[in-house]
Amino acid sequence: MINNKSYRANTIVEEVYEHLKSDILNLIIKPGQMITEQEVCEKYNISRTPSRDVISKLRSDDLVFAIPYKANYVSLLNFSNISQLIYMRIAIETMVIRDAIKIMNKKTLEELKYNLRQQEILLEDDFTPEEFYKLDSKFHKIWFGATDKLIVWEQIQKSQVHYTRFRMLDIVVAKDFIAIYEEHKKLLDIIEHKKIDEIEYLVTMHLNGGIRRLGDKIHSEFANYFVDEF
Repeated sequence: MINNKSYRANTIVEEVYEHLKSDILNLIIKPGQMITEQEVCEKYNISRTPSRDVISKLRSDDLVFAIPYKANYVSLLNFSNISQLIYMRIAIETMVIRDAIKIMNKKTLEELKYNLRQQEILLEDDFTPEEFYKLDSKFHKIWFGATDKLIVWEQIQKSQVHYTRFRMLDIVVAKDFIAIYEEHKKLLDIIEHKKIDEIEYLVTMHLNGGIRRLGDKIHSEFANYFVDEF
């Protein structure tokens, strides 16, 4: 028999956890910002035990770290980790796009074109960075799905607690949405016209775009967002 009280408590923990996780990944809650159990209790009208469970789950995801006898803080971005994750994505995504080109069909091409059109429409009006980021991620996810590599895609997403926030920092700060959109157009052109020799160069340029666009701001304006390792 299901314990309704226990089920409800687990549901509350999961809902609050997902909300806080989203706020951290979208930089609404900034790297290094303090999070207390009391604040979580008050904001979400929950008791101390589920609040503690929520923060524990965030710590397990490496989104929050604790200083004993002090408080919990949103984890800082690790530039070395981000660089390695970009390297990993370049290697994997280059191969996935090559595979996608070999089996590309009209249905998948239309999915990519439709997503690109949605990006165009978004850029013509007011929108939030989160909206653009979702379309951006969905665009990349299409070729993972087309090559039956969605498990690989999901594993990449799970390992990117630092890179996802770095990408959001790029989108929120640089706001060069047009540049990202234009790179997506080039990626589609490569796939549609089977330009295999150009894949690695463009994927490398595209995935390193955040580092290029943020430039010196990583070391100056947003240095307090990062682990001091430069």
